[in-house]
Amino acid sequence: MAGFAQTTINKVQQWYERCAPRIPAEITARNVLIFCVVALLCLGSVMVASASMPYAEYLHENPFHYIIRHALSIVVAAIAAFLTYKIALNVWFKNTFPLWLITIVLLAAVLVIGTEVNGSTRWIRLGGFTLQPTEIAKVMMAIFTADYVVRRAEEVRNHWKGLVRLGAIMAITVGLIVAEPDLGATVVIVMMMLGIFFLAGAPPRTFLIFLGAVVAAIVFLILFEPYRFQRLISFADPWADPLGAGYQLSNALMAFGRGEWFGTGLGHSVQKLSYLPEAHTDFMLAVLGEELGFFGIFVVIGLSFTMLACCIKIGHRALQHQYLRAGYLAYGISIIFLLQILVNAGMNMGLMPTKGLTLPFISYGGTSLMMCAVMISLILKIDASTQVLNPNREESSF
Repeated sequence: MAGFAQTTINKVQQWYERCAPRIPAEITARNVLIFCVVALLCLGSVMVASASMPYAEYLHENPFHYIIRHALSIVVAAIAAFLTYKIALNVWFKNTFPLWLITIVLLAAVLVIGTEVNGSTRWIRLGGFTLQPTEIAKVMMAIFTADYVVRRAEEVRNHWKGLVRLGAIMAITVGLIVAEPDLGATVVIVMMMLGIFFLAGAPPRTFLIFLGAVVAAIVFLILFEPYRFQRLISFADPWADPLGAGYQLSNALMAFGRGEWFGTGLGHSVQKLSYLPEAHTDFMLAVLGEELGFFGIFVVIGLSFTMLACCIKIGHRALQHQYLRAGYLAYGISIIFLLQILVNAGMNMGLMPTKGLTLPFISYGGTSLMMCAVMISLILKIDASTQVLNPNREESSF
């Protein structure tokens, strides 16, 4: 399994080196990553203002309510990213178990003192702001898994114990998240852990059993929960019940249809006028498509995948330089970004059932934005810490 993963990565690297033109030395993965994040933040801020104004005027009698809160979230995210960058990577990896315990405490606390919104208890109110522990859990589980597959490398590659231990940690964590309920975050965390487990060289049989158990559990959660099953059915044909189960998706599709190639113009969306629920959060891409058209969608998706490619490139170099934990963490963060981009874009376009996952750096959301900034900060720290070969080399298939 490790050989297959390595072969795939080497082929992608060879293709990149063969096809990519010669570029100036200043255009590094780090610089391109920073550019993409800043560009997405700027575009996202403009779209949050545009999409939220009618709703904010109606609900709070202040059209700038959400954009002001979004600006404050950006400031908090910048501070969190700065503080994260100042912490050495080894500090995170040496304290994975305490970090996991803190995550479990937060996930348990939200079930007890959390605020219920639309049937889900996912937020803890702190003054005028809210904290979403599931967003913190994504990052903490990426750090935990990256450390685990290196610390328990022998068990992961050659023994069932590696699967059992990691499976137990996963079950406890996602069990609390499912109780909120939040199936979208559950899928993201589980697939991220599976991806790192695969890259760390898990035996094919062990990996397939792990994957099969996860898929069976997800299918069970969908089929035996009426509202999830209803979402699955409505996603297949939202026009069968456009005023009921298919309301959000049908309005999102109408927004894309109105946008055509270059959009109706910034601020000229009709669907955001109380037709499309959560226009400034989960369905931001639909409003963006209506106002900026196919061109706007192409720019956002292009910037997002360029950001993702930079994260993968930094992670690959870390593995080549024998910084295994850092490399696996970079890949874990890349998987989180990839899944959030695919799921959010897919549900907006009717390719996936509706899930509450934000589009990184575009959608409104304080905790989500803060943790996305923290993940980018970790990637930049990995880039800065893995420039030379690791003097404490560990054996790896990479």
